[in-house]
Amino acid sequence: ALGAYLCLPRARHAFAPSGEDLGLLHGLARKTWAFFDQYVGPEDNWLPPDNIRTHPRLIVAHRTSPTNIGLALLAHAAAYDLGYLSAGRLVERLENMFSTLAGLERHRGHFYNWYDTRTLLPLHPHYVSTVDSGNLRGCLIALREGLYEWGEAELARRAERLSEAMAFAPLYDRERKLFFIGWELERDK
Repeated sequence: ALGAYLCLPRARHAFAPSGEDLGLLHGLARKTWAFFDQYVGPEDNWLPPDNIRTHPRLIVAHRTSPTNIGLALLAHAAAYDLGYLSAGRLVERLENMFSTLAGLERHRGHFYNWYDTRTLLPLHPHYVSTVDSGNLRGCLIALREGLYEWGEAELARRAERLSEAMAFAPLYDRERKLFFIGWELERDK
């Protein structure tokens, strides 16, 4: 009975938020963008911090991961879509991020799990996370599509090159038909 129920076609419901809900959503979007606008800049080589602590005083974690980078890239795209960021600023900020990413040390096209955002050195242990790489790749694919749609073909190609450079085959166990959790480079030598 449960199986049959789960197989029933679902009625599609259009998302129709009330004016109050829209105000709340735009407020949350604005606050989210404010974080990326404030903390993704030249001090941290255009990479997002992993986190900040505001109490009892401001402490910025000057480290980042591939997932953080992917979310920052998409935050820029969303900010542009929502009108918080002009096309010129979008291009400028993404070019800065892509320039930094091009200079980061990688393994088989994968970014390491943690980087110091000030020195740009990978943090020990040097580790490639399948999950983080997958998150970044998904974000790069989504960003690429938006950039092509907005006529920013060169930036779209940069996103595509970063995405396609990540070799996922070595992270896949063909016998078990599962991905490995990742590589710890010092141990796997």
